[in-house]
Amino acid sequence: MSAAFLSLSGRVRGLSFLLIVLLSAPAWGQNPLSAVNAGASAVASEIEKDIVYSHAGGQTLTLDVLRPMAGKRAQPAVVYFHGGGWQAGAKWHGHEWIKRFARQGYVGVTVGYRFAPQFKWPSQVEDAKAAIRFLRAHAAAYQIDPDRIAVVGESAGGYLALMLGVTSTQDGFDQTGENRDVSSRVRAVASYSSATDFTALRRPGAPRDPQVDADMLRYYGKTGEQVVKDFTGAEGPDDPILKRISVLTYVSSDDAPTLIVQGDADPIVEVAHASALAEAFKKAGVPHRLYLVPGGGHGWKGTQRQETDRVLDVFLAEQFR
Repeated sequence: MSAAFLSLSGRVRGLSFLLIVLLSAPAWGQNPLSAVNAGASAVASEIEKDIVYSHAGGQTLTLDVLRPMAGKRAQPAVVYFHGGGWQAGAKWHGHEWIKRFARQGYVGVTVGYRFAPQFKWPSQVEDAKAAIRFLRAHAAAYQIDPDRIAVVGESAGGYLALMLGVTSTQDGFDQTGENRDVSSRVRAVASYSSATDFTALRRPGAPRDPQVDADMLRYYGKTGEQVVKDFTGAEGPDDPILKRISVLTYVSSDDAPTLIVQGDADPIVEVAHASALAEAFKKAGVPHRLYLVPGGGHGWKGTQRQETDRVLDVFLAEQFR
């Protein structure tokens, strides 16, 4: 994804790196950072790999599960979606994430999904929905509390997590795969470095970062514009599909509480994507938080990662109360 394609009008800068609470729901309390989940536990010795959750487009779709060693009581689940421009990556990229989740007493899940260009949008959203339906339908088998399923994603995976939080059956993304009579709604969403408005393509004269272009060519073998076109199928900047793909299109008052984490120096997805989503949530009355990482790019590590991990831990603990 190139900066030119994913830029929004009016780049937002100078915002504090502190946690910005744009709308605080009563369930989050007066001090959202007052406590983290104290129920850390040992984890099962092995990740249960390649569990078939659906079939679509001639593909067998699988996920991996790691359960905490916490007895027979049903636990909340946290489901991870990897990045990769909707056409690369693998579910094992989420193994470190689900180990963290399991240590906190949650059932950790990482999901594989179909890739563009063979499978264009909304295939990836349909797969994400099918994964949640499978986990809810088989909650007892995996010791999952079906009413407490949260989703987390990075970049392209963050987009999938957001779409799970803002869409419902009426939006038409639950028509592929098994368990169609089961809800795909989620309890909470955490999205990292995600595009939210694909109509942003229309902004003329957006600056280009040669290093980003070089990285795209090296990783995907194509430009950022081609990566996004392969996913969206859009024929140009005015193609109506870009609005249908955009997270902002689906925001409504019954959306899941959402944590938006974004680097304020991301060269691929500008910070304005996160700000626009936060503003849409604010207008709709959706509980949400926007956390900006100072100097953060399209990912970060070290003390910045430790801090965003802490913020995520608090958010999940509060949503699973």
